[in-house]
Amino acid sequence: MEKEFDVSKFPVKLEINVRSYEVDFQNVVNNAVYFNYFELARIDYRKKMGYSLNPNGTFSDGLLFFVAHNECDYFSPAYLDNELIIYTRIDYIKNSSLNFEHLIYNKTTQQFIARGSGVIVNVDPLTMSPVPIPETKIEEIKTFDKAVKVLR
Repeated sequence: MEKEFDVSKFPVKLEINVRSYEVDFQNVVNNAVYFNYFELARIDYRKKMGYSLNPNGTFSDGLLFFVAHNECDYFSPAYLDNELIIYTRIDYIKNSSLNFEHLIYNKTTQQFIARGSGVIVNVDPLTMSPVPIPETKIEEIKTFDKAVKVLR
């Protein structure tokens, strides 16, 4: 079944090629790999907002986010060396969490092949407990990602 989505609300577009170690014994991209793609897209999103990665793996904005929930709907398989585009946006922001939304488009087959989302939580680096996302960060996201909803 052909899926169509409006990518105009997605400010970040990451292009990748399927690598050999992402393909399983059935010759398709393994289902778990899509969550790696979503993680790459979330990192790319923050980089495109202007933040850099520190040597210890944290971002230059000083915030620490952990994944609390991931999900994916699969529509069609991807194969070795397919060219994929991962469209990414933040759908909503709550007090200490935000929800990323992803669409994966296969340029090779010209089809949307997956849709996913992931909730990430801002945590205090010392206590590892959830803490509110600073208002300045929310304003930055709203400037960068025009369709984001704030649900506080």
